[in-house]
Amino acid sequence: MTILVMGTIRLAAGEGAKAAQLLADHAQAVRAEAGCDEYCFAFDAADPDLIRVAERWASVEALAAHGAAEHQKAFGRALRAHAPQEMAIDAWDGMHWRKLV
Repeated sequence: MTILVMGTIRLAAGEGAKAAQLLADHAQAVRAEAGCDEYCFAFDAADPDLIRVAERWASVEALAAHGAAEHQKAFGRALRAHAPQEMAIDAWDGMHWRKLV
C-alpha cells in the first residue's frame, strides 16, 4: 500500500537558504532507502523560509524504517540549527491521515 507524506517546515527568518545543502544531502540519502519511491523538499516561491515536504513510500513498514533510521534522527538534530518555528507532517494511507510531526 502506498503511503503519501505531505507537510511543511517553517524555519526562522533567513534560515531557508542556509539549510538548503542539509536538505539536499538528506533527500539524496533517503532516496536510497528501501521502499522510498519519492522524497523531496521544495522552498515555497513566496516564502524562502517555508519548506514543503512531499514523500511517497511503498509501505507502512518502509516509512517506519525511515523514521527509525539513524540518518533521519541525525537530520532532525541538524535541522535544529536552523531554528524550526513550525512543523506539520502528515501521512495518508489511502483511507486516513495520520499526524507524524
